[in-house]
Amino acid sequence: MVKAVLALFATAAAAGVPTRTLNNGVEMPMMSIGTWQYTESEAEQVVKDAMATGFTHIDTANNYNNQKGVGAALKGVDRSSFFLTTKIPPGSASATEKTLEQDLSELGLDYVDLMLVHYPPSGNSCRSMQAQWKVVEDFYKAGKAKAVGVSNFCPSSLECIMQTATVTPAVNQVQYHVGMGVDPIGVKSASESYGIHLQAYSPLGNGESDLITGDLVTSVGNNHGKTGAQVALRWIQENDVSVATKTTKTSHMAQDLDVFNFELTAAEKKQLDAATSPSGTPSFMCSSLAMEV
Repeated sequence: MVKAVLALFATAAAAGVPTRTLNNGVEMPMMSIGTWQYTESEAEQVVKDAMATGFTHIDTANNYNNQKGVGAALKGVDRSSFFLTTKIPPGSASATEKTLEQDLSELGLDYVDLMLVHYPPSGNSCRSMQAQWKVVEDFYKAGKAKAVGVSNFCPSSLECIMQTATVTPAVNQVQYHVGMGVDPIGVKSASESYGIHLQAYSPLGNGESDLITGDLVTSVGNNHGKTGAQVALRWIQENDVSVATKTTKTSHMAQDLDVFNFELTAAEKKQLDAATSPSGTPSFMCSSLAMEV
């Protein structure tokens, strides 16, 4: 009986998750389940539970060291039924070629839906970014990724790769949550100026109480019959930013998916836009003061 109810919920939840059309026409579900900090076995179980709950978008990375677990969870699943995002660390052209193929091998897939460069190289070397992006473009042109993008890229990093790019990144995945403002350090407007869609990781910060049980999100949630965390996630969505969430609890997974059936009022949105706690930066790389050429 429980499985039947869960299956019904999963069908309804999956149908209710909107997609975002990326700059190359690919449709990306605006809610994904993340796998950071999980072992292979934990990642496998999380992906299985998430897909049973209604998630169709899975997020992992080479540096997470759990792609084999993610691949095990996806083995035998209809390839057209899920969207898979993974990432590669910064590296030389030859190292990047190897890492890209390693990702496919560990996941057991012929292609990924979205491949991201996880973060800029140490020192923010522009030439290194441009050289790596060329390899990522070749991977995309070979049909091994439906879309490609970046993560933790500051406005200056985006400006750098766009000087030589023949394929514009489709996504920039950064930290983004209530308390940081609508356009922290200009990363949202900079991304959108190139037609790059912004995606939020750590949408609840590091499990910050302000974003889960804080007075502001809780009071807004009471107006809609939602939790404080759901309000925090909804605020991100209403800023046209998609979300990579993370949890091992199926009850929380269900709540994360249940944020597309209400809208914040103009007054509520204004309050949340103006919040200054918890603070944060879109990327640990954005503290670098100079861009090396």
